[in-house]
Amino acid sequence: MMKYLWWAIICLGLVPVDVLGITGGEIIAEVKERLSDYKTFSARFQKQFYWAVLDKRRNREGRIYLRRPDRFRIELEGGDLVVADGRAVWSYVERNAQVVVSPYEGEVKTPWAVFFDYAERYTPIAVEESKLEGRDCHLLIMAPESKVSVVERMRVWVDRKKWLLLQVEQLEANGNLTTYRLTDHRTNKNIDDEVFVFEVPEGVEVLDRRVPELPDQ
Repeated sequence: MMKYLWWAIICLGLVPVDVLGITGGEIIAEVKERLSDYKTFSARFQKQFYWAVLDKRRNREGRIYLRRPDRFRIELEGGDLVVADGRAVWSYVERNAQVVVSPYEGEVKTPWAVFFDYAERYTPIAVEESKLEGRDCHLLIMAPESKVSVVERMRVWVDRKKWLLLQVEQLEANGNLTTYRLTDHRTNKNIDDEVFVFEVPEGVEVLDRRVPELPDQ
């Protein structure tokens, strides 16, 4: 069995996690430590989705702003917006002229925790050295720990010099492929308070899903 496993690794161009002198676990630990040190973070992102059955692709671009511990803003092309102000999450869809307000605590995780979730739900099975748009990277190949996971394989590109997340690729068993790419990273730069405030545009319907606070007796 081990002979066939090594043959598959060679054919796929993968390198076992400990051959390159650094393990997948060590890469994840370093990225997590760097993320923990960031007080603020912003980047441009692109989400590419490939729908295998229809052989169609869809792209969306935007920008994300984060400030510890509980502020974030996600701007999407077309005017859609998600803002967390530490108390609530405002999700605005421009074409519907509607914003949904949800409680923050207990319902929504900050995007800051996305990588930490990946690290808990997926196991690194191989590491290879790669380049992405001219940047030297560690490429992590990860498999889900759960046998019933929709995602069959995940690949994560990490900048070797600055330990920044550059790209995440998720392949599903049905062939669907989702790719997230981050560019224009900015860490520990000042972000104005107004960035994390949502002003309801005139004529927009507000659906407030927060539980009203009971008056003091």
